[in-house]
Amino acid sequence: EAAEVEAEAEVKAAEAEVAEVQVVFDEEEKEPPATSAPSETAAASALHERPPEHASLKTPRQAYVEEVCAGRIDGTAAGAAALLLPAAAALDEAEIERLLCECEALYRADQFLLAMRRLLALEALASQAGLQPPLRERDDIRVSTILRTEAELESQLNMIASDEWRRVAHRASRPSGGSARSSCKQYDLDTYVQELPGGRMAVKVVGVVPRSIECVLAPLLQPELYGSWIPGIKAALQVCRASNFRRFIHIKALTVPIPFLAPRHAVLTGYGDILSATSVMCYIRSIDPSSLPDEPARVAAAALTSDSSVAIDITGGFLFEVLSPNETRVSSTMQLDPKLKLLPPRAIDWFMKHVAANLIPMYDKMASKFEPDGQHAHLMVPPSNDAATYEELRRRLAVLQPDGAD
Repeated sequence: EAAEVEAEAEVKAAEAEVAEVQVVFDEEEKEPPATSAPSETAAASALHERPPEHASLKTPRQAYVEEVCAGRIDGTAAGAAALLLPAAAALDEAEIERLLCECEALYRADQFLLAMRRLLALEALASQAGLQPPLRERDDIRVSTILRTEAELESQLNMIASDEWRRVAHRASRPSGGSARSSCKQYDLDTYVQELPGGRMAVKVVGVVPRSIECVLAPLLQPELYGSWIPGIKAALQVCRASNFRRFIHIKALTVPIPFLAPRHAVLTGYGDILSATSVMCYIRSIDPSSLPDEPARVAAAALTSDSSVAIDITGGFLFEVLSPNETRVSSTMQLDPKLKLLPPRAIDWFMKHVAANLIPMYDKMASKFEPDGQHAHLMVPPSNDAATYEELRRRLAVLQPDGAD
C-alpha cells in the first residue's frame, strides 16, 4: 500500500512538471502585446532589454535553438533570451560551453540580437556563479563576434537617438506614382547634421515611406540593385552570403569629376534584425577584404577592384519603424571618408548632406517596385532563388505590431 501511495505521488509530480513546461510554451506562443511605435530613444533602450533574473526552467534546453528557428519561441518577446537557462548554482564550465554553442547557432541563424541578449544573460549567470575569467575576457571568437554586435548596434542607435542633431533641411515629398495615400504630413523629409571630432559631420535623414515594412526591407536584400537607388553608388555586387540577412558586398562609388582622381570602392558587411515589437535595425560598415570569410569571396572582391581604386570607409545603418501596415518610418545615418585629400572635409560633408537628402525619395521609388504589382515582385516568390529568403523575412516580420494595433 505504501508503494502505491509513493507511485501515485510520483505520477502527480510528473504531471505538475509537464503542466509547468506547457505553461512556458503556451506563454511563448501568445502574440506579443500591442505597443506603440518606439521613439528613437525607446528603440535604443530596447537593445539592452534584460530578461528576468530567475531564468531556471525545467524544460529540455537542447531544443531551444530549434524552437526559435521554427518560430515556436518568439525571440523578440520579453524574457525570451533567458528562457531555459539554468540557475547560477547549476552552471559549470561544461554548461557554459554548451550555451556558448547555442549562442553561436542563434547568431548563424540570423538571430543576432537574441544571441547577444542570451550571451549577456549567460554572462550575468556566470558572474553570479563566480566563474572566472568573465566571459568577455576569454579568448573566444564566439564571444567577441557576438559582443561586437552589441557594440555596433548600440553605437548606431545612440547616433540615431542623439539630441545633438541639427536640422538643416526639410521638404515635403509625395510618394512615387502619385499614390492616393499621400499627404504632406506623412511624407515630410528631414535632413540633420551633427558635428564630430576632427571637424567632420555626420548626416541623418528621416522620412516616412508609404510602403509595408516587407517592401521597404526588400531592396536591401538585392545588392545588385543598389546602384539604381542608393545615392553615391555606381554599382554593387554580393561577394559572399553568410546567411539570409548577413551579406558581404562590393560597391563602386560614383566617379567624381576631378581630373586624375582614382575610382573609389568599398567592401561592406551588413546585417539586420528585429529590434523591438515595432522596429527593425540594419547595420553597415566597410571592412578589409582580407577579413572576408572565405577565399572565393576574397578572390571575387579582388577581381572587382582595379589596381588604381582607393578603398573608402563607410559606417552607418537604418532604423525602420512600423507606423501602419502601409507606412514605415526610415531613419538612416551615414559616416563616410572618401579619402579625398584634395578636398577639405567641410566640402565633402556639404556634398554628403545634399546627396543624402535624396535617399528617402529614391528608397520609396525602389520599395514601390517590390509591391505585388511592382517590377521586382517576382524576386520575392518562387521560382526566384531568393524566394526562401523572403519567406523567412515574412515569418520574422510577422511579430511586428504597427503603431496603435489592438
